[in-house]
Amino acid sequence: MADLPVGDQVSGLSANRALIYDLMTRAKRFHCPVTSSWQFEVSRLEAAMRATLVDGRPVGITAVMARATSLVLERYPNLNRHLFHGLFRTYEVAFAEIDCNLVIGRRGKGREKILLPLVLKRSNTLSAVEIQAVINHHRGAPLEELPPFAALEQVKRLPRFVLRWFSFRVRSSHTAYRKHFGTYGLSSMPAQGATAHALHTLANTCVAFLIGGVRDAPVVREGELAVGRILNVACVADHYLLDGMDVLHAMRYFGRLLGDPARLGLSVPDDLPLPAEVPAEEEGSSGL
Repeated sequence: MADLPVGDQVSGLSANRALIYDLMTRAKRFHCPVTSSWQFEVSRLEAAMRATLVDGRPVGITAVMARATSLVLERYPNLNRHLFHGLFRTYEVAFAEIDCNLVIGRRGKGREKILLPLVLKRSNTLSAVEIQAVINHHRGAPLEELPPFAALEQVKRLPRFVLRWFSFRVRSSHTAYRKHFGTYGLSSMPAQGATAHALHTLANTCVAFLIGGVRDAPVVREGELAVGRILNVACVADHYLLDGMDVLHAMRYFGRLLGDPARLGLSVPDDLPLPAEVPAEEEGSSGL
């Protein structure tokens, strides 16, 4: 190796980053992820979230989004599929149940960032309040007490060649994949004072939803200009399995759910803001 400048350090990937490396490599090689960005007015949703308490605190955006996206897959089951690549064949699976795969950020030894996978089994049958209780537990409990962390640590201790076998296993076996990754993905990145737009994102699944920040923006209510709250959402779809119209219809339904908090099981205060005006749904074409 050539001499390095003073201060440069060379090291291999940590076990945690090696897992992510394999995950993204599968996404690039075996799927065709296409990202679309969406914006939704959520003043009514935020008011309902503040009125819905879990352990004395308002229900969070991640729990609400898990509930909403699960209902989207329930309405549009063609999104609840996955493409698998074995040694001798490529095949798709339409899953009978909906399992949402969340990622929870925690800190491990040495303050290393850990992305803790959490699969919510049959997430479409859970209320936002029930989902929030599960999230709270996984955010607050000691890491050593959480089964997802124990499973992650067990995988990280495996030799590199075994990790490669694990990567092959989850891309070629639908039972192995669903056990570790659910049937679709949700990543929530709420930010205060910042706006996130996903131009292109890799996802190792048929569909994944990336929830960004909320910001103030002008909207129209009953023909009058008003200040609204705009949520940024990216939808990543595997173009091998889905087309643009599939995503268009699903995301329009997603928007209607966000505009009607009662359908998400949230408490609806009497002074809930009027909904912002949105274009009527119509058939059309898409370049996705």
